[in-house]
Amino acid sequence: MSAFDLSPAQVRNRLLLRARQAALAARVGVRCQCPVGAAWAAAVRVPVVPQVCVGPGDVVRLDRSDYRYATGPLRLRIVRVRRDLSQWYEGQWMWLEGVEIAPDGQDGEWRPVLARVAALSREAADRAAGVGRRGDG
Repeated sequence: MSAFDLSPAQVRNRLLLRARQAALAARVGVRCQCPVGAAWAAAVRVPVVPQVCVGPGDVVRLDRSDYRYATGPLRLRIVRVRRDLSQWYEGQWMWLEGVEIAPDGQDGEWRPVLARVAALSREAADRAAGVGRRGDG
């Protein structure tokens, strides 16, 4: 297969992959055999996976400004933390999947939420200080 058999998007994706490999190799100090120049490799961002102290089973309260596409304050029982999808947000946002908890304490709809990492850190600190409890209703 030659470069002429690939679509422009496929060529772009292969170049980006090689640039990321070169950037990662440069961070670790390994010589990369990629045909990409050092300047191009330095310009490519290396994904950052944020570290959060919440996990499945935790209940988090998020203000409207603490998650994207918000409709108001949200209580969410976390089912899954999506670190695989969260690496492209420069360590500032984390994808969560969970069940929305209604104001009456009943389980609502399942929903994915793109939450601010700083809000999740505050939530974990509050829980450690005894302000909130795991699974509180």
